[in-house]
Amino acid sequence: MASTSKAAANKSILTPSMTLKGHGEWIVSMSYFPDGQRMMSGSRDKTTRRWDLKTGKEIEEWRDVCKEEVFAVAVSRDSRWVVTGGGSAELKVCEVKTGVAKNLQGHSQRISCIDISEDNTLLASGSWDKTARIWNLETGKLVSGPFDRVMHREVFEGLGCPITEIG
Repeated sequence: MASTSKAAANKSILTPSMTLKGHGEWIVSMSYFPDGQRMMSGSRDKTTRRWDLKTGKEIEEWRDVCKEEVFAVAVSRDSRWVVTGGGSAELKVCEVKTGVAKNLQGHSQRISCIDISEDNTLLASGSWDKTARIWNLETGKLVSGPFDRVMHREVFEGLGCPITEIG
């Protein structure tokens, strides 16, 4: 069995295949569209951008999506919804096809993580206010929560987001 040096292994892992240029500040969140050809990014520059990953070009920029940084971005599995969460407790749901956006009110501090259920109907949000909430994406209404008692299982299976199930 051939061996490679640690330096050689790290070099191949850390070699970028593409650089996406456009944000003026750090990118703090990214989410792929299910087709794997597009991606959303959220930044401290208060913008969310949609990227074409075949060309590396920016498709669209959403300015001032949040009054402060965009800390969380999620794309639904059916590509219908893009959700952003911001530094001033802003939670915004945008229907991609129509561009219609709605603000979800409830958290009192920055949104730290979000995810969309596998059936594309519910949104889970977690905040620095130490609560988690479940929202209906279609109506924008709070379905469940706020939860402040944390247990050890995730709300939606397969999340990369540290929102936990609340009893």
